[in-house]
Formats: sequence, structure tokens, C-alpha cells
Amino acid sequence: MIERKSALKKLIVLLSLVALFVTLTLLSKSKAVCEFFASTFARAWIFVFGNIFGVLPFSGYELFLIAAIVLAVVFCVYLVIFLAKRRWNRLVSMLLIAAITVFSFLNIYTATASMTYNRNDLPADIYSQYSSKDLTYAEALEIANIIIDRANETFSATKHDTDGNIVYPFNFKELCDMMKEEYKRLDNRYFSSYTPSGKRIINKTIMSELHITGVFFAPFGEANVNGNENNLYLPHTLAHEIAHSKGVMKEFQADIVSCYVLLQSDNPYLSYGAYVQCLNSALNIVSLYPDSKAHYDLLEAKVNDAIYTERRNYTAFYSQFHHFDDLGDFLNDIYLKLQKQPDGSGSYVKPGEIIDTGNTDNDGRPIVEVVNFSGMQNLLITLYKQGKLA
Repeated sequence: MIERKSALKKLIVLLSLVALFVTLTLLSKSKAVCEFFASTFARAWIFVFGNIFGVLPFSGYELFLIAAIVLAVVFCVYLVIFLAKRRWNRLVSMLLIAAITVFSFLNIYTATASMTYNRNDLPADIYSQYSSKDLTYAEALEIANIIIDRANETFSATKHDTDGNIVYPFNFKELCDMMKEEYKRLDNRYFSSYTPSGKRIINKTIMSELHITGVFFAPFGEANVNGNENNLYLPHTLAHEIAHSKGVMKEFQADIVSCYVLLQSDNPYLSYGAYVQCLNSALNIVSLYPDSKAHYDLLEAKVNDAIYTERRNYTAFYSQFHHFDDLGDFLNDIYLKLQKQPDGSGSYVKPGEIIDTGNTDNDGRPIVEVVNFSGMQNLLITLYKQGKLA
């Protein structure tokens, strides 16, 4: 009798959690509701639990994953045992506890992360959209020259090893402290004022095999980066994950916020990777204009060859991890689609929109009209028009 009452209580709790999950899922279709959750509940949760788990010298997210895997194995073992011995009461109790645990987590994750994916777009002072009518060819050339010059200058201002890879003069904790200072430039109320410290994943080989460079875990308020991330993109990866903690969950927007912060940094070790990240976007702005091939070739040749070498080193490093890269991309793709990001893993980049006019320029290339530049190009144009590229 007691076991039946206990099972009934658990069933009531489970049904309540399921009802809450369904309610949150339905509410997540409303942008206004999502904006409310992102700027209130999610922000407060990440602040509280980010400070709690921030005390730990290791990643709580990594520990959570290990614990979840162990518990899943234990669950399967007991499931087989109870089925074999026909201990139906214990089986039902265990299944109810497992379901309660899962739906408790789903509710927390939906309220702290999933709903934030559908909040309002980035504020105009951070990111605006432009067409070719908003930018002259001379301005496009100037933007490209600025980015290339700054990439070359920051490369020269940073130390590199004999293979051409950047060598940071500070440790990871110092990087996290510097990143907190850089993020103070985001004074728009759209962003949370709380900036967590980063964590490095210890099981870096597994993460690298899955080709995952960073993960933000909203329930713990943690910005995690791959332990192998000790290259030119380390500050950019950390800034990207921190952007998620500030209330920016869409991947391409987190990239935009990361570059917005780092491109304005006075520290070459922080800005170098961001400039390298933006090189192709800056060059491609020029290529979208007619009769630009000669200028494009000159600009491309202007980039320090050592930068190209370092980019190849980065690609070569991760190419050695190839056993589970397809699995990593598959899982990430499924996760993002579940967060109502239809492009899945392709949502890290926001492509531009162009119209072929049907004409060709003097180089024999199609003449296009840019209806909207790509996400990163729009950021560069925004910074340029605000006088923040110098």
C-alpha cells in the first residue's frame, strides 16, 4: 500500500513536470515571452549558478556529463535486473524517478537556454544590416584594408613559436580576467551584466574528436572551452561562449558579439584571432562589387603569409581528430534544430543575400546586387560606420 502511494506521488510530480514542459514549449513560440524569460529568469539563474559553480576549479558541465553517463549505465543494469526478477514495483519506481529527473532537467534547460534562442535580435548599436546601396566601393576597400592592416599589425605584436603558432604570455585564468574587462564595453541592457569565468575541459581528446571547441551550459552558467584550445582562436572561442552567458544563444550572433568585443581590444593577443577570423569576410565584401578582381588580388597578397601558415596549422591540428567528427556534427546539428534553428550546425554563419543582375563585369564575373551582407560583414560595416575600426 505504501509503495502504491509513493508511486502515485511520483506520478503526480511527473505529470506536473510534463505539463510545465509542454507549457514552456508552447510559450517559447512567442518572441515577447522568450525575451521576458531571457532578460529575467534565465539571467538570474545564470548569475546565481554561475557564481556557485564558478568556485569549482574544474568544469561542472564535464562532471555532469560523466555522472549522467554513469547513471545511465547503472539505470540500464538495474532495468535488466528488475525485469529479470519481475520486481515490478521497483521497476515502476525507478522509471518514474528517471522520468522526473529528465523532465526536471528539460524544464530548467528550456527556461534558461532554449527560450533565449527566440528572443529579440541584437541591438542596432551592436549589429545592423546593410545592402550594397549603403556602402560605396571605396568604403568596402577601406574596410578590407583596415582589417588586413590590423591583422598584420597584431601578428607582429604577438609572440609566435618556431611553427608560427601564437604563444600567449598569460595563463587561462588571466585570460578570463581580461575577458571580463573587455566585456564591460557591452553596456546595452540587452546583455546580462554578469560575466562568468571560463572553464577548460579536461577530457580534451574526446572533445577534439567530436570537433567541439567550446560549450556554454546554461543550467550551471559555465562557459567551457576545449582543453586543446591553445591557439590563435582561443580568445575568440572563449568570448563566443561568454556571449551565450550574456543572453545571446544563436551561434552566428554569439560570433558577432565575440568579434564586436575583441576587435576593439587594445590587447593584440586578444584581438589577433578576431582579425584573422574576419579576414575572409572583409575580402569578400570587396569581391561583391564589379571590376574588383585586381583590387581583391592586391588585398589578398597584402596579408602576411605567416597568418596563412598559422591558419593552416590550426586546420591541420584538428584534422588529426577524425574518428568521431561526423558524430559531433550530427549531435550538434540535432541539438540546434531542436532549439528551432532550422539550419542546424549551419547556423554558425549567417550568409548574405545577393541577386544576380544577369550582367557581367570587365573581368567576366557576374554583377550582383547585395540585398544583405553576411552576418560578419554587417558587423564590420557597423563598426566602420561607428568609427570603431581604426
